[in-house]
Amino acid sequence: MVGGLKIIQVKPGLEQAFEKTFTELRSAMWENESGCLLFSLLKSRSNPSLYTVQEQYRDAASLEAHNKSSHVSKYAPKLNEMMETVEEEVFDVVVE
Repeated sequence: MVGGLKIIQVKPGLEQAFEKTFTELRSAMWENESGCLLFSLLKSRSNPSLYTVQEQYRDAASLEAHNKSSHVSKYAPKLNEMMETVEEEVFDVVVE
């Protein structure tokens, strides 16, 4: 398995739009990506513009398929416009 973690600072005032767009992307993923095991959005309690995205995929091919999907092509540009900063790291699963 392979996983990803993103720390995202959303531009002030765009939090609700970001959450709505993320929810739409997640719905499309569940309908089309059997290799995606986890795709969650966490919101900081102390900073309402700070989010963490957790991703986990069955294998590297599933992550690659996700990145090349039409729904990511549709929603990623919208999400990126709302982000002030993003830090991203990809991990290999060691223990499930």
